[in-house]
Amino acid sequence: MKTLDTLIRLHKRTLDGLRRRMGELENQKAQLQQAIKNLQIELDNEVKLAAKQPEMANFFGEFAKRIKIRQENIQHEIGTIDHKIAELNKEIFEAFTELKKYEIAKENAKIRARDAANRKETLMLDEIATQQFQRKNKENSGQ
Repeated sequence: MKTLDTLIRLHKRTLDGLRRRMGELENQKAQLQQAIKNLQIELDNEVKLAAKQPEMANFFGEFAKRIKIRQENIQHEIGTIDHKIAELNKEIFEAFTELKKYEIAKENAKIRARDAANRKETLMLDEIATQQFQRKNKENSGQ
């Protein structure tokens, strides 16, 4: 049983580590998505500014192009993170499955031990009852 407890602790630790990594990846993804939103806000502000100041319009086209390229690059990074998340989900599922196997094995071992103890107790009680019955029979036949 101690071996199963050790294996369960080990697999829980592994699963916790995988879940922490998943949280980190999801956090990175959220930060990148926020960066895209911030760039869009910056672009929108520059559009408003360029509309108010026609002399700035000459520079706006290049600025907008750089912003769009940056957004595309960030979107590519998000795609990479999504791929890592999908792979990590598979690892988490496998680790969870292994953990459950050991937990079920431990539970089954507990049930077997309890059943064996119950059988032993039943046999012992049956033996006591048989001995008492035999004594009563001897006492009754001796009278």
